[in-house]
Amino acid sequence: MKVVVYAPYGEAHKEASLLYLVANYLAKNGAEVSQMLCDGAVPVCGRDRLVGEDRGPFLCSRCISEQEQLISWSGLTARGVSREITPDDVRTASRWILGVPREDLARIEFRGVNLWSACKTELLARFEGRDIGALSQSEESDLRAFFITYTRVAIASERFIKRAEPTLALVSSIRDPLSHAFVLQANQAKLDTAVFSFDQRTSTVSIESLSTRKTYATSLVLENIASMRNDPRTWGPEITAVVHEAVTFLGCGADRVV
Repeated sequence: MKVVVYAPYGEAHKEASLLYLVANYLAKNGAEVSQMLCDGAVPVCGRDRLVGEDRGPFLCSRCISEQEQLISWSGLTARGVSREITPDDVRTASRWILGVPREDLARIEFRGVNLWSACKTELLARFEGRDIGALSQSEESDLRAFFITYTRVAIASERFIKRAEPTLALVSSIRDPLSHAFVLQANQAKLDTAVFSFDQRTSTVSIESLSTRKTYATSLVLENIASMRNDPRTWGPEITAVVHEAVTFLGCGADRVV
């Protein structure tokens, strides 16, 4: 069994703890699990808003390090976004999006996807619900940067998925523009795709199967899982029970994994 993972913000998304527990379990039981690592090859992302810190070289370095730690703990292989995009990809998308007049920004599409809609959740949170016409010049620059980010991740995701030839994708938070781009490519490749999400109101993590539209939910939310032993046989009974339930929900019994 081959599985791909995309969790670009590491544990900044609370659902990532369960995602990596599941990925670890699958990897330890014979699945080939690989992650597309966000290695800073995009102009902007939403982690700065999540953690309340301006994005810059140090924030990117910490995020990359956190992802790498979780990848190592889980026993996954990794391939960076920067390895899946070319200089021509970067130039073409940037010239196109930077050249679009402001009045057309809400309508432009990439591969049939409206970019404003794809990035809307992050942008409305960032710009406090204002529409494009009310944005300042610097905010408009951020919006264009998110559109560029979306195109780069979509291109990288398509190539990463084609290279890995997986049957299952595990993704953190479809509400994020980066994850939205990855999920779209996974859907186009006809993968079973499971989206992990955290509900702030109920403090629960859910897994939604996009093929069946069924959902599994748990109140198990852990922090700093890389400090745990990475052998599933050493996990406590509560953690083991939840991971077994999640794996069963995903249809990944022992016979399918091996």
